Amino acid sequence: MDIFNNREIAIGFWLLAISAYVLLSPKMVEVRSSFRHLLSAFFVKQIMSVLGLMVAYMMFVVYFLFEIDLWNTQQIKNTIFWCVSVGFISLFKIESIKKDNSFFKHSVLDNLKLLAILQFVVGVYTFPIWIEILFVPVLVFIGALTVIAETDKKYHQVKTLLEYCLSVFGTILIVYTLYMLATNFGEFGNENTAYDFFVPPLLTLFYLPFVFFILVYSTYEQVFVRLEFSIKDKLFRNLAKVYALILLNFRMSLLDRWSCHVARIKVESHADLVESFRHMFKVRRAESSPKDVPIELGWSPYRAKKFLSCEGLSAGFYNNLFEEEWFASSPMEEFSDGVFPDNIAYYVEGSEKIAKVLKLKVNVNDAARTHQACEKLESIAEVLSVSSLGLSLSEEMKSAISCCHPYAEEMEGKEIALILENWPNHKFNGFELKFMISSI
Repeated sequence: MDIFNNREIAIGFWLLAISAYVLLSPKMVEVRSSFRHLLSAFFVKQIMSVLGLMVAYMMFVVYFLFEIDLWNTQQIKNTIFWCVSVGFISLFKIESIKKDNSFFKHSVLDNLKLLAILQFVVGVYTFPIWIEILFVPVLVFIGALTVIAETDKKYHQVKTLLEYCLSVFGTILIVYTLYMLATNFGEFGNENTAYDFFVPPLLTLFYLPFVFFILVYSTYEQVFVRLEFSIKDKLFRNLAKVYALILLNFRMSLLDRWSCHVARIKVESHADLVESFRHMFKVRRAESSPKDVPIELGWSPYRAKKFLSCEGLSAGFYNNLFEEEWFASSPMEEFSDGVFPDNIAYYVEGSEKIAKVLKLKVNVNDAARTHQACEKLESIAEVLSVSSLGLSLSEEMKSAISCCHPYAEEMEGKEIALILENWPNHKFNGFELKFMISSI
């Protein structure tokens, strides 16, 4: 097989053509200037140090695979492509990886899926070079339009048409691959193809420990920077770093939680510092085995914060905000279109052992979208009512939400209220809606 297949040559052709246009065209002066600034931001010590460390680590991995006959010099191209497309990109996505608790599990499973095998087989055979050169810009254009169409529901029909076009191309590719397998299996059934198949997944699997190391390092670096502002005394700050490394080690979620807790309290003595860690472990134990709370008093906060997890509004850490006031909130979820989309969030408030208030807050940034916002609130409020009380919303409350009118009622020893707060002098007459279920 040639070093580059026709598809890779076609992609290289278009990349060279676009690069030449950007470099030579007088219309691309601003683009060239922006690109120079991007390069100067990229070639900084911190980024280059991490990339250099990654390259050194992967060189060691490649050498190890070579020694056990799982890599050969024919894989140089695939290894370079893998470093650019998987290795480098993963480092720049480290913050999103940190939030994805299932990243490492999915990274392993994705390499074992039938789809991954199918994508590899389909990529073995390519069309003649002139067809690939025609197909590459067309597919890139369709893909870009699909991404744009997904940003607004009014483009739904366009999105459907574009996905249909991609499906047609995928079908053609599969049929062509099956034909080539039947008539030219020799190109597929050889040793180099076997290496092409298992080397990239092996590189990914061996790369995961490095990603984990960078994840741990970056998390501790961020936490230690925050400690500079949270703990003024240098001795206690250094002790905090040592204790965090020993007690929290690789538990990144608990480390973030402890860091946020320390930022809210005053660490002025060694006893305060020890208590901050003791507090974290106490909360963690309570969270892992939540105690039952009589419904007339409220709810278990650790159960309450999961009432809306099916709606993507699971509240985060439940921790003390002020002395006896405890609090947890979900991230704000955007649910409308526009430059300033509307959003909704879920809050749990109460004491250490009992949640007494469950609250949904909707920020309506444009009064023209009031109907859509009220529909969203009614839908999620219904789920919250069923989850927390085992009862559906009353018809009166549904009507109040639909009409966006303040309303309050009592049900099963709880007060259920809808509160409207207008934002004065707001350009688009925005307002805030609160739906609350509270213990009386």
